[in-house]
Amino acid sequence: MKSLPKLLKEYVFGFRVGWFLAVRQIRRSSKWTTALIIFIMVLTFLNLVVVSGLLLGLISGSFEQFRESHSGEVIVTSAPGRDYIENSPGLVSFLESHSQVKAFSPRYQTSGTILGTLTSLPRSNERPNQMGAAIKGLDPEKEALVTNFASSVTQGGMLDGDESGYMLIGANLLKKYSSFADANIPGLDLLADVDVGSRVRVTVTSKGGGTLIVKEFIVKGIVKSKVDEISTRVFVTGADLKSLLSINKEHFQEIAIRTEPSYAEALVADINGFMGSSAARTQTSLDAIPQFLRDIESTMGVLGNALSSIALVVASITIFIVIYINAVTKRKLIGIMKGVGISPAAVQFSYLIQAIFYGLSGSLVGLLLTFGVLEPYFKNNPIDFPFSDGILVVTPAGAAIRVAILIFVTIIAGYLPAKLIVRKNTLDSILGR
Repeated sequence: MKSLPKLLKEYVFGFRVGWFLAVRQIRRSSKWTTALIIFIMVLTFLNLVVVSGLLLGLISGSFEQFRESHSGEVIVTSAPGRDYIENSPGLVSFLESHSQVKAFSPRYQTSGTILGTLTSLPRSNERPNQMGAAIKGLDPEKEALVTNFASSVTQGGMLDGDESGYMLIGANLLKKYSSFADANIPGLDLLADVDVGSRVRVTVTSKGGGTLIVKEFIVKGIVKSKVDEISTRVFVTGADLKSLLSINKEHFQEIAIRTEPSYAEALVADINGFMGSSAARTQTSLDAIPQFLRDIESTMGVLGNALSSIALVVASITIFIVIYINAVTKRKLIGIMKGVGISPAAVQFSYLIQAIFYGLSGSLVGLLLTFGVLEPYFKNNPIDFPFSDGILVVTPAGAAIRVAILIFVTIIAGYLPAKLIVRKNTLDSILGR
């Protein structure tokens, strides 16, 4: 039995010889054949990275829009079972003095009924042109520092903090603009004949006493976004909404906060520490994402991995066939090399190195295309889906893992055919039997 040092020496020598044979064979092979194999590996790599990245990007795009258009990095809302954030004035003072808070937007919120037709009464067999909706009151100037809410105004203009009696209304509440206008959904009543310039009547039931508070507004603009919290809400200024509230006018129902993304978790802890026993729900933007979107993200990840597995199988079969045909056509040469003393391990190493060359070349080209072309392109030109602007989600760590998987599969696919050919009898290989 050979000693370990001697065995290692033989393998090192075999690797050196295999390297020489592999480099010589790659140089002497057809450039078009080599380019085609590398091209296949590039497509395989892109299938591994880009397909799954785009599937995840569909949901990640909605996460990004939720943060940019609604929540900021941290959002504070009323606790379950509560109508407002307790100690809201104190929290506002705390945020104003916090060094890591760049800006924040306190918002009022209540629910009410919007009547879209004020000039005529419905017939006896008709339902009134009205619907219930969540109504938010915000400070336009503070909101602009936290979110890009103003960019969601697709018709008309943005609210002005110095004006009173104007509102913005979500597109999905209006029959003219809603994506569900042509769907016959029982119980879904959309406002008809309401557009920019229309006068509507808002009715809010006061808490406790049940008193109806009524105020008329002029629709100043239509807001449309792929974030439901925008497209299915009505927005007025904070001062106007306070006039519709009968109690707790000094308390807010929601506060969106802008800070460094890396500090979001720490800011949540700071706010919870300040609030103490006061009831409020403080979450990062990611934590505030609805659970069904997280479930979709998980499903997309599984689907992306399944498609990537198919690509890996195709790549392994391709490499197996290439190496096998290459070895079969050079079976006589392999027999002669074994006859003159070149070890079978050296021959196997030569084909393994060729397989690794194809895998690495395809991966490097794929990395350049992914991070140099595709990722910037989809960032600047997101895919327009009904529920999000799809982007390409890919990280250096994730790409490195996929490169390692591709190289591993390539090594296995290159080793098997080389092993099958090299193990044949030397004389049979030389004579072509």
